Amino acid sequence: MAVPVNLNRPFDPRLFLMDQELDRAAGLLLAGANALAGAGEKARKKAGLSKPELQILMAVRYRPGQTVSELRTALGMTVPTFARLIGQLDTRGLIERAREASDARRRKLTLSDAGVTLTTPIAIEVRERLRLAFRASGPEAAAGVRTLLEALVK
Repeated sequence: MAVPVNLNRPFDPRLFLMDQELDRAAGLLLAGANALAGAGEKARKKAGLSKPELQILMAVRYRPGQTVSELRTALGMTVPTFARLIGQLDTRGLIERAREASDARRRKLTLSDAGVTLTTPIAIEVRERLRLAFRASGPEAAAGVRTLLEALVK
């Protein structure tokens, strides 16, 4: 049975690779992801988007040019659910699907002008949250966070 972890206790840098500190870091990453996801919640509701639709739009905004298959895999959605959501977003004119020159069956996703307009207030909220957190932590910590997150997604 795992020992309970107090995520609010002071950090001891000498212990950063112990299980307790790794658990604390995982908890903080999840809480941070939830805070960022919640940052644009008001704008999401105002736009009439479901959470999965917003997840797709923001993933396309931040990484345009992914194929439908790559994005579906990255988001961990089932084929039928993803196809339905992409169809709805396409019908609303929020995304564009361009055929790849090398393989006409593959479609690369980008946001339409309407999709960019719709997601901009949400992106601004997320940027502001990140800007405040990076300022509070300082330039060295901000660089460390970027390095850490890049290593996590490789």
